[in-house]
Amino acid sequence: MGRFDIYINEVFLTTVQGDGLIISTPTGSTAYNLSCGGSIVHDTSDVVCLTPIAVHSLSFRPIILPKSVTIRVVLPKDARTGAWVTFDG
Repeated sequence: MGRFDIYINEVFLTTVQGDGLIISTPTGSTAYNLSCGGSIVHDTSDVVCLTPIAVHSLSFRPIILPKSVTIRVVLPKDARTGAWVTFDG
């Protein structure tokens, strides 16, 4: 289980505890994002999907954001595990 702090436009949004986090475009929303409970998004929408993977809390659900935002994911200094990033496409 990983722990990640999420910031939107440098404003703290939440801490996610779970198996990971998917950040996807609308064309990526019908594969990995959908399988983790995210929404199907029309491919012409100017948005980004932010979906937790196997989240250990019901307080953070998938969210759709305007593509103009800056999303920053931080591994907290006191995290018990490391993390890695995978890109697809």
